[in-house]
Amino acid sequence: MQMIYFDSMAFVSFSAQSVLGNTTTVSNVFINEYLPTLPDNCVKVYLYGLHLCSSGDRYDNEIEHFARTMSLSREDIISIFTYLSDLGLVQILSLNPIQIKYLPVISGGHRLKKIKKGKYDDFNAQLQAIFNTDTISNTNRMISSNDFGEYHSMMEYLHIEPQALVMIAKYCVDLKKDKNVSTNYILTVAKNWAYAEIKTVESVEKKIMDDGVDSKNIQKILVAMGSKKTPEPADFEMYHKWKNDMGFGLDVIIHVAKGTKGGMSALDTRILKYFELKLFEIAEIKDFEDNKQNLRKLARAINKEIGEFYADVDSVIENYIRNWQMMGFDDNTLMAVAKYCFKSNVKTLDGMNRVIERFYKLGVTNVSAIENFVGNKVTQDKVVKDVLEKLGSSREVNSFDRNFYNTWKSDWKMPDELIEYAITMAKDKASPMAYMNKILSSYHDKGIQTAADAKKTGTAPLKEKNFIRHSFSDEKNLSRIFADLNDTDI
Repeated sequence: MQMIYFDSMAFVSFSAQSVLGNTTTVSNVFINEYLPTLPDNCVKVYLYGLHLCSSGDRYDNEIEHFARTMSLSREDIISIFTYLSDLGLVQILSLNPIQIKYLPVISGGHRLKKIKKGKYDDFNAQLQAIFNTDTISNTNRMISSNDFGEYHSMMEYLHIEPQALVMIAKYCVDLKKDKNVSTNYILTVAKNWAYAEIKTVESVEKKIMDDGVDSKNIQKILVAMGSKKTPEPADFEMYHKWKNDMGFGLDVIIHVAKGTKGGMSALDTRILKYFELKLFEIAEIKDFEDNKQNLRKLARAINKEIGEFYADVDSVIENYIRNWQMMGFDDNTLMAVAKYCFKSNVKTLDGMNRVIERFYKLGVTNVSAIENFVGNKVTQDKVVKDVLEKLGSSREVNSFDRNFYNTWKSDWKMPDELIEYAITMAKDKASPMAYMNKILSSYHDKGIQTAADAKKTGTAPLKEKNFIRHSFSDEKNLSRIFADLNDTDI
């Protein structure tokens, strides 16, 4: 039978026999042969996917919307469709991006079997035993048939070994030290472990053993924060992230925990901040925290200098100043750059950051180097401005002019007399600087280095001798230099 495949946007699609409309048609075969024994979530996902196939709504037909509507995770959706695929109801075309094709429902052709009576009797007995009354508890918690059904469904569609799920349930009870721990809590832990391919007795044993070692370390972290609570599964996830993904040692985590209020979530925020600041050792963190008051003063001074206001200067420190210091800029240099920025009409931290990044690429990272750079650029701009005026232009110097002049003097080694001679040929042209560049390029190609050789072209030499005639205020020159800094090749 011909099938309809997904378009580039669709997450699920329907078979050719479907008719788009205002209703969703459910096969009687599905109702009679699948519905009675499918887990509840599988029925919900199948029917909602069927609805999306029928609706033709491209916007809603994507997995994120699907998961939000069903109040399930992306992993839940994929696991359920994998289960439905095993039953022959759908076909998974792709996992990245996720694309599902709905297949015709054929009577007697499915592989779904009712859970055989007695299949999970041993599991049920072992699970119930975990919650039975003991000498400590005065209550006896009986697992409901609905809860047993949830456990059975999870084992069916996530392929978790029954004994492994019993071990997970006991782990949760022992971890919480509470036999009233909810079924949803146990199922959530089991589901997360299953997504990490922890589904067998062997893998669960290893996970519990590893968590036993980590539990002692997490307990030390909690004690450092003044907490007496028992480690939760979420605590293990955070600890593994700090240790394995970010590379923090236990001693560093405990050091940070000692000054943290607000639990593991607040600690996670602080450790993430230090990770972003590239602070991985206790000494680095202590130095940063001890110096934070000075950094706050510097942040306020820079803000004041460039005319910007931030109520939260800690964000300025973390997002800007710390990075600038790691580039090698000290406090005095940063204040000097801030002053230059204000004079050149760069009055935001983002703008100052672009200037600093450019200086860093140029190797200009201290006050004297910046002063030399600016001084050289101001002097050069006076020279270039004089060239423009001799060409009959009254406009200001821009980055193109600077690049032209740098090429003539630095790359082609043109003497001043040859540049002056070229001015006479380009004067009053429509684009005099570009025209002059062509002339000097021709001289460079021909190896002409003197005005005498250039005179052979038949053009009269320039009579004016004084090359620099005008002076411009520093602020005026700085404004142009800083405005073109990112575009100028130095």
